[in-house]
Amino acid sequence: MIAFILMLSAFAVGTSEFIIVGVLPEVAADLGVDVPTAGLLVTAYAVSVAVGGPVLTAFTGRIARRKLLIAVMALALVASAGSALAHDYALLMTARMVAALAQGLFFAVASQVAIAAAPPEKQTAAIAKVVNGVALSTILGIPLGTLIGQNYGWRASFALVAALTAIGLAGVALGTPKVAHEPDPGVRAGLFAFGRSTVLLGLATTVLSFTGLITAFTYVAPALREVSGFEPGWVTGVLLVYGLGTLVGSTLAGRVPPDRIARVLPVPLVVLAAALLAQGFLLGSKAGAVVGLFALGASAFTAGPLVHTYLMGQAGSASGLVASVNISAFNVAAALGPLLGGAVLTGGLGLRWVGTVGGLSTVLGVGVALAVGRATARSTAAAGPRPLAAHV
Repeated sequence: MIAFILMLSAFAVGTSEFIIVGVLPEVAADLGVDVPTAGLLVTAYAVSVAVGGPVLTAFTGRIARRKLLIAVMALALVASAGSALAHDYALLMTARMVAALAQGLFFAVASQVAIAAAPPEKQTAAIAKVVNGVALSTILGIPLGTLIGQNYGWRASFALVAALTAIGLAGVALGTPKVAHEPDPGVRAGLFAFGRSTVLLGLATTVLSFTGLITAFTYVAPALREVSGFEPGWVTGVLLVYGLGTLVGSTLAGRVPPDRIARVLPVPLVVLAAALLAQGFLLGSKAGAVVGLFALGASAFTAGPLVHTYLMGQAGSASGLVASVNISAFNVAAALGPLLGGAVLTGGLGLRWVGTVGGLSTVLGVGVALAVGRATARSTAAAGPRPLAAHV
């Protein structure tokens, strides 16, 4: 039950992050700003998640996990409602930054609760369920929110997010179980977790691997139209294939026992790197583009839950802080990917080769993942991650 509740809550939070992209022109026109200025709402959100998430996680470590999860969902609800009601740019920016802080803290706390509520052999599956919520937000939440926003106004999109968040809040309040807890190490002691080579290598794997993915995905819509030859109306349908791949990937990740993650992790990353490197070829045909997108979604969303579960296992009682920093690492990749893709286009290589160049970053990620395996074998965690607990 708790796995479903956390997945639903992740669905709401994930939809909140990306929904504004689909209605950005409408937001700009209604609030009297240009589109680049409206785009800063996306940038500020990402920065707030990357910076604010770990800070809030560090300073809320002594609060019971169940109580904190309820408070985070309530904060997300207030932020979504505030976004829907904002009558000027400054208020919308404030509401979006509050929503970002709630998201950064949510995934850290939800990860702890998911793992603590699961038996040791099911911990990866528990994290994968949370990731499934994010995957569903890209398949259902964002397209639905965009459709509503374009027909009923952008405020209706945020009203949808608020409704989803309210349902998640009710589920968390009523269905979050009591779980065992271990003492919080405190901020200073928690920072020592980042002195472990396995933690640093895991975070580097996230940045390098997902920079490659996001480099390609940022420009996938124009590439499907201009290189593969899809009509605009077909692009959304093709992207649903990517979404299907993410669900398959997170399901596969859930089948990997925590003590085997370090050995299994390079496999989906090799697939991801190969799919990216082959983008220049695959985009040349419609069938190839569809296969390539499915492979990207499946491999990336297999690797993501594996890295996240691994890092929490290596962090011990600092698992929440490390989980939050891993979300920040993903947001670093989200910032670097568009820059790398833009550099490819500025350099004149064209849309066909954006993913291929991005794949070079993921190749480096494969190398770091192999180093993770070696470092794990040398560490005291070689026998497998300890069962994690969360405060209640």
